[in-house]
Amino acid sequence: MSLLFRCAVYAIVLFLVAIVVVGQRHATAKDTLRAALPRTGRWTLWSAALVGVMFALEAAFIGW
Repeated sequence: MSLLFRCAVYAIVLFLVAIVVVGQRHATAKDTLRAALPRTGRWTLWSAALVGVMFALEAAFIGW
């Protein structure tokens, strides 16, 4: 349950950061929120990929 809670908080924080980043390029709140959702999804996928690579490197250099 702790991992699920941490992932949920991480996703919410990513969304809030995406709102700030995207809000600098859009004039209305509607456009900002529409653009922030896909960016949050991309950042979440990148984060998962980076964690996967990190685990693979750990397994390669340190072992199981």
